[in-house]
Amino acid sequence: MQIGELSERSGASARSIRYYEKVGLLTSGRAGNGYREFDPSALEQIAKIKLLLQVGLDIAAIAEVLPCVESPSGPTCAHARQRFDEQIGRIERQQELLAQAKRLLHELRTEGATESAPPEAPIRTVTSNVLTSLHAV
Repeated sequence: MQIGELSERSGASARSIRYYEKVGLLTSGRAGNGYREFDPSALEQIAKIKLLLQVGLDIAAIAEVLPCVESPSGPTCAHARQRFDEQIGRIERQQELLAQAKRLLHELRTEGATESAPPEAPIRTVTSNVLTSLHAV
């Protein structure tokens, strides 16, 4: 399929697709007219890239770890597993914080906010891999 169709079907911009190809995350052939031709498996590859971006990995990290998804016995896969474990830890911390925020919101909705009853612990948010503490008022 050509880049326009791949873009439409994957939800990734043509610019992103060209960038993924440039950094080695995607491959394409060339049609007789010089246009890029992508294999249907590119859709699945883009879905993986997008998911890894959404959970906080950057393109450099994805380029490092994505080959290990396809071939786990590769030479850099021990380091990739470490990166996966680190990201899993970050996701678990985010889940805990979201669960705490959800409990607080349910509490505030059902009981109303009282200034004399602060939350059990400060609520923290993770933004761009930076942890920020918020105190309920």
